[in-house]
Amino acid sequence: MPSFPAIDLTMSDTQIRDTLQRLHTVLQSQPQLDPELKTLLQTLDQDIQTALERKQTESAIAPETGDLAEQAQTLATRFAAEHPNIDLALRELRSLLLGVGL
Repeated sequence: MPSFPAIDLTMSDTQIRDTLQRLHTVLQSQPQLDPELKTLLQTLDQDIQTALERKQTESAIAPETGDLAEQAQTLATRFAAEHPNIDLALRELRSLLLGVGL
């Protein structure tokens, strides 16, 4: 049976935080962004930060596994046409979240 390398959760957490930071930078360059979408992105960011902190302290995957990745996918779809940079960052974020079970 093949052996798969263990996922480095610390590295994945760092990648998620880096992607969130890039997303913040892109958002700041988009002043015409719909306020509702901006609020949804801020909520997603807060939810991810909370989940990452909980994961570090509890060393267990939160029961809402996949929910944050699904939120990121939903937002990416809404941004795809008008804001491709945001869409790209959200899709990357979704992949990272799935990789750590969030």
